[in-house]
Amino acid sequence: MQNSSSASDKFISKAHVIWIVLIVLLVGYSRYVPLDHPSLLNFSPALAVFLFCGAYLRGFLNWMAPLLAIVLSDVLLNPSYGKTFFEPFMLVTLGSYILIWRLGKKMGTKRNAFTWTGGAVLSALLFHMITCSFAWVVNPAYNKTISGLFQALTLGEPGFTPAYLFLRNSLLSTVFFALCLRFSYNFILTPGTIGLKLRSSFQPSDASH
Repeated sequence: MQNSSSASDKFISKAHVIWIVLIVLLVGYSRYVPLDHPSLLNFSPALAVFLFCGAYLRGFLNWMAPLLAIVLSDVLLNPSYGKTFFEPFMLVTLGSYILIWRLGKKMGTKRNAFTWTGGAVLSALLFHMITCSFAWVVNPAYNKTISGLFQALTLGEPGFTPAYLFLRNSLLSTVFFALCLRFSYNFILTPGTIGLKLRSSFQPSDASH
């Protein structure tokens, strides 16, 4: 019994190492895509990753995996966008990620797929409202009125991609990647997966001895 528990712990440890590698690669690659395809701006797994890690990963991995992915990709990518990591907007963005990570921890792993999808939608909406509201506060292009805030949330700054397109891409990508990560964790890279259940079904039970 102890040997079985030890083997399971080793499997979980290896699975979590696999997760952190996959997450770093996934987030890093996805954030390069908009450089060649501007229509895919904000189509990123970043929000889903923070939600997923808060809910599913344990120990230091549940915050280190998404944070490492974001920090590494920002350090490498920000020069391409003419930004530095410690700009106020980047810090607000990081704060939004942490809020979504906390939402994931609050949700946990016991939620059904419908509730999990709702959490992904809420994550995208929170991120959009926080970052666009901050842009409204600091950007002189926006009137500091309710109509100016509405413009920041919907149309964005004149001459740039409309904010509602960012929200659309964020909603679609967050729901898509959140469901993919949940499915992968539940059925591919954890103990008790379909493959392991099938294998155990061919092993004799204690009652047969």
